Amino acid sequence: MPESISIPDLTLSDLFAEAARNYGDKTATNFVLKYLLGGRYTVGGKMTYRQLGEQIDRLATALYQLGVRKGDRIALMLPNSPHYVISFFAAMRLGAIVVNTNPTYTSRELQHQLHDSGAETIILLNIFWPRLREIRSETNVKRVIVAHVFDTLSFPSNFLVKSAQKKTAEWVDVRAEQDTFFFQHLLEKYGPTPPRVQTTPDEVALFQYTGGTTGLPKAAMLSHRNLVANAVQIAAWLVDGKKGGEKMMAAVPFFHVYGMTVAMIYSLYMGAEIIIVPNPRPIENVMNIMQKERATLFPGVPAMYIGIINHPKVNEYDLRSIKACISGSAPLPMEVQERFGQLTGGRLVEGFGMTESSPVTHCNPVYGQRKAGSIGVPFPNTDVKIIDLETGADLPFNNESQGELCVRGPQVMKGYWNKPEETAGTIDAEGWLHTGDICKVDEEGYFFIVDRKRI
Repeated sequence: MPESISIPDLTLSDLFAEAARNYGDKTATNFVLKYLLGGRYTVGGKMTYRQLGEQIDRLATALYQLGVRKGDRIALMLPNSPHYVISFFAAMRLGAIVVNTNPTYTSRELQHQLHDSGAETIILLNIFWPRLREIRSETNVKRVIVAHVFDTLSFPSNFLVKSAQKKTAEWVDVRAEQDTFFFQHLLEKYGPTPPRVQTTPDEVALFQYTGGTTGLPKAAMLSHRNLVANAVQIAAWLVDGKKGGEKMMAAVPFFHVYGMTVAMIYSLYMGAEIIIVPNPRPIENVMNIMQKERATLFPGVPAMYIGIINHPKVNEYDLRSIKACISGSAPLPMEVQERFGQLTGGRLVEGFGMTESSPVTHCNPVYGQRKAGSIGVPFPNTDVKIIDLETGADLPFNNESQGELCVRGPQVMKGYWNKPEETAGTIDAEGWLHTGDICKVDEEGYFFIVDRKRI
């Protein structure tokens, strides 16, 4: 693994356009909802890169006609689905800024985020609409686009899903109102002719809300360059990744920066097929899809891998298509890594990141030495140091000194939206992101988180 790699000078819209040119006829999204007749029939749908690009352009045209302009904020309150991918890149096409919105937010949490971000457009699933209606008058929202799970599906999947969903208790009928539009209607009404919008890689692409290193939720401003860089860093890390040949198990949520970067943006950069899983629970749902769709890559969280290895019927599944997995968000015991490898033949390694760094900064080598309890070594193009908590002086890497982990690299955010003091307290004048995590480093450069900085 080289210390540094070349980061392409691309926006996210450029990244997708390049993928569409290179992999036009390959499957881009594989939306898996259910299997029927013993798995011989899939309820869901696939889109090629060319088809996905047309849907992105149609929605971008619609958004522009509805008044969305460069720099405007578009909130996405969606589960993992083709709607999310289409909406995200339609926003990128116009130079708009996506505001990732957790579908589990309460009405009050939603109101805070919409107000703070200044979002004037929101794209959400119909079942989330009642929460928006409750607080819409307290926000700047001018236009609402309502999606249904079956929107992007063809017959008979769209009919089967629509019929089944309308019988559920959570189904919500949304009536057409002023400034309320329907996702599918917009795709049908407008052609794939969005305007040309000049956007540079250093402009903001995303508001990703986080508790940050301290305090109340605030929006990390991530640029096109930040997110493209992290996708390319991941591609360098997964050394045997085959462009145009991987199948990504997208079971971690896209609305979280981890799922968005690792499962979506990286996949599109690689020309991979994104196997979109709207709900990873129960875990046998993931196992069933992994087996039938022959996924090769599976980013996740420790609970997913623990659930798989402890499943009473795990030996009845063929999971040996998996070749590499990166785990994040919590410590991953070595025995879980080893047992998962025995079951799948693939390599499971622990990494580390944070919202403010797009998110990945460290990972154990996929095919090199893994160390128990370690978050691994830094990504290419990523500078790291640990500093004394009292003096701020650099500390040696000797497996004994413990200090705050600081990171600097192309994936580090521009700052927090409308919060200059918090930004200054997190990113210093030399560009170092102070993570708030206390680490030690061994002589081989492997990092171990030992505590969290006390405020």
